[in-house]
Amino acid sequence: MRYCVLINGNSIKVRQYASESDYSAEVEQTFEKFKQGAVKNYAVKFRSEAEMNHVEAQILDAVVRLYPDIFGHLDQYCEEHRDYVDEKIGAFDREIQFYLSYLEFIAVFKRAGLNFCYPRMSEDHKEIYNYDGFDLALANKLRLENAMVVCNDFFLNGQERIFIITGPNQGGKTTFARAFGQIHYLASLGCPVPGRDAQLFLFDRLFTHFEQEENLANLRGKLQDDLVRMREILKQATPNSIIIMNEVFTSTALKDAIFLIRKVMEQIMQLDALCACVTFLDELASLSETTVSMVSTIVPENPALRTYKVIRKHADGLAYAISIAEKYRLTYDALKERIVS
Repeated sequence: MRYCVLINGNSIKVRQYASESDYSAEVEQTFEKFKQGAVKNYAVKFRSEAEMNHVEAQILDAVVRLYPDIFGHLDQYCEEHRDYVDEKIGAFDREIQFYLSYLEFIAVFKRAGLNFCYPRMSEDHKEIYNYDGFDLALANKLRLENAMVVCNDFFLNGQERIFIITGPNQGGKTTFARAFGQIHYLASLGCPVPGRDAQLFLFDRLFTHFEQEENLANLRGKLQDDLVRMREILKQATPNSIIIMNEVFTSTALKDAIFLIRKVMEQIMQLDALCACVTFLDELASLSETTVSMVSTIVPENPALRTYKVIRKHADGLAYAISIAEKYRLTYDALKERIVS
């Protein structure tokens, strides 16, 4: 099948081939006698990619109109053999692309010295651990900024099921909770996970409750929205689920927040589900033998600086808010000085 493409400025026309001469060969022959050694090559190199740009697509549409019978037979052939690919082979073809892309993605982090491992998985035992794990999404952002990635460890032994994560703001608490969820989710897909060694639980469903913008369409306040979302999670969760919560019930009074989160934690403990809970309520850290206190730490010499290390220790109730206020000159004395000036 041959055709001609006529280009005139920004206009392109396509018509059937009419045995025209190849003028490019004639032009080369005519100017051959003027050639004086090596010269710059102005020949256009065609792309080798399979995808077409919009101009090529329109040219193809015009060719289809020129040869409707040929393309009609081609359409009929495709329709008759549309199911020729075995379903399992088709699924493998789609899924292997994800796994190969993931391995290519994490290779960048490995070259930077970060660890990945294939975890041991269990559907029965909830004694889990991960050493030198990290939030993969944050690590990718930090890599692009040439910043250091801080790794953390976690483990649960015996009857321990729930991480209660407390500590100063901007200290890595939410990042730790995200990493906990990411690592389990990636493991459930059969992927190597961030960390040098890991043993994880093969969950049935992973539920998350992170803060989100209020939806003006449903006319619910933030507290009611938190309650509705938590109710749906607890209705669907099973003993084999993982639940991740990030600072729920922050919009209500302290006494009410403690009452509500205790009720939620009691149900999670009854389920015997794994959970990571970021909270400003230190009281939860010693709720029962199933809870483990994790605390984000600061640089002792300068409480305004965060280490982003989250370690197992008793909640100390220190938010170091005064150091943040001093850093941004928001203390009473600083504000008074600025107002006067």
